[in-house]
Amino acid sequence: MHGPYFDVLADLFYPQSCVGCTRRASDVLCRSCFDALPRIEPPVCGRCGTPTAFEVYGCDACRNTDFVFDGARAPLRYEGVGEKVVHALKYRGYARVVEKVMAPLMAALLEGERYSAVLPVPLHRARLARRGFNQAELMARAVAARNGAPLSDKIRVVRGTRDQVELSAGERRENVAGAFEARGSLAGRVLLVDDVFTTGATLSECAGVLRRAGADEVQALTFCRTI
Repeated sequence: MHGPYFDVLADLFYPQSCVGCTRRASDVLCRSCFDALPRIEPPVCGRCGTPTAFEVYGCDACRNTDFVFDGARAPLRYEGVGEKVVHALKYRGYARVVEKVMAPLMAALLEGERYSAVLPVPLHRARLARRGFNQAELMARAVAARNGAPLSDKIRVVRGTRDQVELSAGERRENVAGAFEARGSLAGRVLLVDDVFTTGATLSECAGVLRRAGADEVQALTFCRTI
């Protein structure tokens, strides 16, 4: 049974709650929370994605940081409704937010761009077993489908790492150093996808692996960015 009648009945017997405010809604976000998404508006730094006074490549926030990726972008700040959407996927397994909110906003930043491969930041098998899914893979798959690029799994975790949440920028870099490797070669312009850009340590480490595997250019895309 499918179609509008099914949707009405489903909403009647299984009412949906807005991810942002938990009130009853007809979609994953109510109109108020959708309008309250903490969008990152241009101009931004082309290197790290931080909002800037004018378009630059290398701003005060990243000029002294050795990133290996060529550029990083995110449609939202990691706060408010944006943070709640990430948590809904990552900690509650609410995958509908990927197709309904995450992928459309992320793919919009790639309009007119082409990639030879889209790769998610991988999870260690122990963490994957606990969570049951890799949120970055769900996001990368949806973004790749919208961009018309193939999804690739040519990067993997080779050792466990500590949770990054309470670590400083330097500790994060040390934590992920040598934690990833490529399985096979790559070529061309590739897109690396994750949920949140905090210090860029994990994205940069993965980008280095992709570069050594043969990628000519590595762009990073996340749903949110810590500002």
